[in-house]
Amino acid sequence: MGSRLKEVDVTDRAHEFVFELITIHAETTLADIFRLMEASPLLQKLYRRDFADELSALARKGGAEPSSREQAAHSGIEFLELYQEWGLNTSTSEYSGMHRLQLHGIGNELTEDLPEERRKKGERIQWSVSLTPLQELLSLPVRLKAEVRITEEDAAAKAYMSEIRRARCADVTLGQVIHGLLWELSFHGGPHEQLEVSEDLKRRVAEVDAGTVEFVSADDVFESFYKPGCDALLEELGGRSTREIAAAIRDIDDD
Repeated sequence: MGSRLKEVDVTDRAHEFVFELITIHAETTLADIFRLMEASPLLQKLYRRDFADELSALARKGGAEPSSREQAAHSGIEFLELYQEWGLNTSTSEYSGMHRLQLHGIGNELTEDLPEERRKKGERIQWSVSLTPLQELLSLPVRLKAEVRITEEDAAAKAYMSEIRRARCADVTLGQVIHGLLWELSFHGGPHEQLEVSEDLKRRVAEVDAGTVEFVSADDVFESFYKPGCDALLEELGGRSTREIAAAIRDIDDD
């Protein structure tokens, strides 16, 4: 007769388990993670550089419903998803980016096509949550995506920054989960810094919309990077932009 595993509540000493592999319960919410950090204060010290104290203080105030404008823009976020994206330099067989989980919000299943987001009915939109007020996210479930997207990291390769394969990795530690959440939630700093960034971004968008600031295209930005190389390679560009020439060179198969 096999022995039964005994459940033990280790909430108040969760800091002892930051290197242990865990499985995230389907009903776990972002608020639960912050409650865990409240019950085990040493966790807040471990993640002090990720603004754990400031975010925990904000989480204590409880959740809030998204504003109607935010809800409309996001089409509703159904859950928060921790995911992994690794880099692989195929010329040296070196992997990178494997230590930190990333985070985004997964929107509700679309009930109609959304051309402006390049999404069709039945698909979901992946939303950045780095500037979303924390209190609007607390009630959302936290889930882990085991599928890993792997991209080419060799800058000289034709497939640079493109997906080259997929893998699966469900082994994550408690420490990775907490760090992945806090990293994204504090990407622009603490709550005060995030508000400043958000207001500045809104101001810049308003200036572009009003025509008081000229919009600069990506082609214009990269022109100064590509032009010296193209000038050295070709005496005459033949009417092609330097970006077009650089893209054509990159499209040559690897040798």
